[in-house]
Amino acid sequence: MARNKIKYEVAREIQDELGGTLQDIESVIESQFDFIKYTIEKGLFNSVRMPYFGRFWVNPYRLRKLNISISNYLSRKKNGAVSN
Repeated sequence: MARNKIKYEVAREIQDELGGTLQDIESVIESQFDFIKYTIEKGLFNSVRMPYFGRFWVNPYRLRKLNISISNYLSRKKNGAVSN
């Protein structure tokens, strides 16, 4: 997990109050963001709501345009038109 000052302070406060290792606490904090990233990448949602953070959704038109762009890029890469 990249060291974000606010996340680190929250993790330290949780560790002081409840105990546990800092690594385990940071893993739990980061897991919600990893889950949202996974859900968005797989397109398994209409919207995602995180208490105290808000609601996240993707504009369907923007998602379609993004998927077309990714598909075009992958087909060009497969045909050798794009270098790594």
